[in-house]
Amino acid sequence: MDNRSSVLHLATFEAPYPVLVLIFSLCLAMYLTMTAANLLVLLMVAVSTDLHKPMHIFLCNLAIGDIIISTGGLPKQLQVLLTGNREILYVSCVAQMFTIHISALNEIFTLAMMSVDRYLAICYPLQYHTKVTAKRSILLSLLSWLIGIVSVSIQIILLLSLQLSEKNRQIQGIVCDNMGIFKLAVGDTSQMDAYLTSKVVVFVVSPFCVIVYTYVRILVECKNSSSSEFRGKALHTFGTHFMALAVFFTALFLDILLLRFVKDVDSEGARNLRSAAQLVFLLSPLANVLIYCLRTTELRLTISKHFKKISRKVHFCPKIKVHGLGCGLNYA
Repeated sequence: MDNRSSVLHLATFEAPYPVLVLIFSLCLAMYLTMTAANLLVLLMVAVSTDLHKPMHIFLCNLAIGDIIISTGGLPKQLQVLLTGNREILYVSCVAQMFTIHISALNEIFTLAMMSVDRYLAICYPLQYHTKVTAKRSILLSLLSWLIGIVSVSIQIILLLSLQLSEKNRQIQGIVCDNMGIFKLAVGDTSQMDAYLTSKVVVFVVSPFCVIVYTYVRILVECKNSSSSEFRGKALHTFGTHFMALAVFFTALFLDILLLRFVKDVDSEGARNLRSAAQLVFLLSPLANVLIYCLRTTELRLTISKHFKKISRKVHFCPKIKVHGLGCGLNYA
């Protein structure tokens, strides 16, 4: 059978229908909130010249990736939860995997770049503005997408060359990922296995090591500093980035490792555990945007200022008459 015309099945949550409807409602609310919040961040940075800084450019890159990750996986899962129809075309499955994996790699690279940015800002404040510029930040952000597209494209080419099992067509989890499809392959898969392992080492472990190094250097700098004000600001910045990082990498490593170590994938408990881990990963962008909106002072004040300005325009209604009509809004 041609893989492109075949139908796969998502092994999603096993629960009574009322429970699935509850999960659907929560996921829909969180997805809409996350999308709106990330779009708000993008809008605020775009219209506010005060936010045209490297850190906020990286934050925008993170927001774009967050929207794509959730949009790539959640709408299909919402349909499955509501209708119970778990079928997905193989080509749709590959497309879903393509978008999610590219966005996930971009997120990893962006978090690594943000950690280096904070390291330079805290440890080399005098040289920071010459080393880190808005133009370089934009180029690095575009480069992260390019690397993700190239690496995942190679993965897709290798994946499409594999023949799927005729008997087993069930993807373990709520979304299509490389391991889920890889486990359905028959024949020689050594080449694909080697590429996936090297991909994890190069594009996940290596950036994670860079992040750990910058964090250690930041903590050492804070410990050696005699200024309590400097330590307070540095640790606040460090804490904000660390919380976003912890949420993402915890969800990522759970998603990567769970399928490799849970052998009894056909049991209801294992299936729900796998689905929950993937759901946490798809919803982790909500934590990112909330953390940065609440803890980044410049961004929070900019959002507050714009909302106050809009509120004043809406409520300000001068008592004038135009051709017998009542008062109108003043948008000057």
